Amino acid sequence: MADKERKAVRAALAVIGVVFLFTRLFLLTSVPRGLHVDEAGMAYDAFCLANYGTDRYQVWHPVYLTNYGSGQSALYAYLASIFIRIIGFRPSAFRLPAVCLGGAAVIFGYLIGKETMGKKAGVVLAGLITICPYFIMASRWGLDCNLLLGFFTMSVYLLIRAVRKEKWPWFLLAGISFGVTLYTYAVSYVILPPFLFLAFLYLLWNRKLKAGQAAAFVIPLAALAAPLLLFIAVNMGYLEPFSTPLFTIARLEYYRGGEFSLANIPANMNIFRELLSSDFLPYNSIGTFGTLYYISVPFVILGLGLSLVRTVKSVIRREYDAQTFVTLMFLVTAAVIMVMMLPNINKSNAIYFPFVYFIALAVDFLLRRCKGKGKKALAAVLGGAYLFFFLWFGSYYYFQYPTEVYPQKYFNDSLIQMIDLIEEEYPGGMERNIYVDTYDDNVSQPYIYTLIRKPLSPAEWQAQRGRDNSYGHYCFYMPDEIDENGIYIMYSNAEMMERLTQAGFTAQSFEYWQIYSK
Repeated sequence: MADKERKAVRAALAVIGVVFLFTRLFLLTSVPRGLHVDEAGMAYDAFCLANYGTDRYQVWHPVYLTNYGSGQSALYAYLASIFIRIIGFRPSAFRLPAVCLGGAAVIFGYLIGKETMGKKAGVVLAGLITICPYFIMASRWGLDCNLLLGFFTMSVYLLIRAVRKEKWPWFLLAGISFGVTLYTYAVSYVILPPFLFLAFLYLLWNRKLKAGQAAAFVIPLAALAAPLLLFIAVNMGYLEPFSTPLFTIARLEYYRGGEFSLANIPANMNIFRELLSSDFLPYNSIGTFGTLYYISVPFVILGLGLSLVRTVKSVIRREYDAQTFVTLMFLVTAAVIMVMMLPNINKSNAIYFPFVYFIALAVDFLLRRCKGKGKKALAAVLGGAYLFFFLWFGSYYYFQYPTEVYPQKYFNDSLIQMIDLIEEEYPGGMERNIYVDTYDDNVSQPYIYTLIRKPLSPAEWQAQRGRDNSYGHYCFYMPDEIDENGIYIMYSNAEMMERLTQAGFTAQSFEYWQIYSK
């Protein structure tokens, strides 16, 4: 590459880095507004891990979090606990792991693009990951499953690098990376085994793998996978829960096995349309823009076709092509999504690196077939179009979305604010029983938000924990007999609000809520 082109690539990557940091850190703690219920659960568990070495149920170094009973992958909480130790227990600490893994997707996405298409296409790929709506929205809040895409992308790059270098330490590093990826999201248990089986079969077919290299990869992968295999055995009833000095494997209240079946295929026939547009959860996507902007859809289709052709040629000719790993990443993830029960965008997040890779592949293909002014014109048109949609999306997402999409299902920030208001303005506020309406999904698991506001040690919370996770003066149920000295935070329980009014309580409005007291 000429020196001029090399400088241009470096300048472009510098701009991408600045745009990435701005889009991920600007208004990080207020967009999206509030904390998702799973994000809040992870955050309190991360606080407990950072300070006491247990989750909120006093489980020592859990392999898998209990969360609200059905479990949650643990890696995000462990990463968040590091930030909590550094900057304290605050929303930015909960969300910075998502930012970091979003950055990993940009970095390793660029490196994969560079390895398989060239530096310029790698820059295009990194730029798309930086500005497309899905990647921006997914890297700004603490949902455990969103780590899968960043770790999977990094792992695929390390495998590509290992094959190119032909050195066993790189295979060791790749094996470790894939092993850690298993802790990002339970769907990885279904995606990674067939992906790795096909990837290694491909390498053997092309005579690119030696026994020592395979062993260097498999040994750390197996060691990291073993605790999760034991976790599955415990929760399927084959083993009893147990603890070691390093970790604990607990039994969940209910285990979500059996979510994958061929019987789910008919219901999922339109899932890929949703993955490129929007689903029913506004925190995953915004229908006006699509997940990758609607302008990208024909490029995804073209790039997929080009990728499949390259892969087929590589297999037929027995000529190794690193791009095949991205094709396998897509094919395996797509197959898993088709048999998944009720897939949505966040559950399917591993598909988005192949999608954006296909866009870059298609753009690179078209630009290579244009010459002179035609090439510059096409690049200018595409660049201008993506810039327009990016600016349009940004103006909406950061400034209108927080108020227009509120209250948002499963997100909450009002409860914390109302408790602060009660403490400051209501006589004897925190010494009176505070009853919280749990009548709607918008107040799902309200107890967790009170623990975010003033976190107790897990031992203190467990000692006080009672009916419906009530503790101290917080009551997450409506009493059979009205507590005349109580304060009631009501959302949508019209029957109870009528009873309180008849009992002489007065109401103060707070956004979509009412605070009833005497």
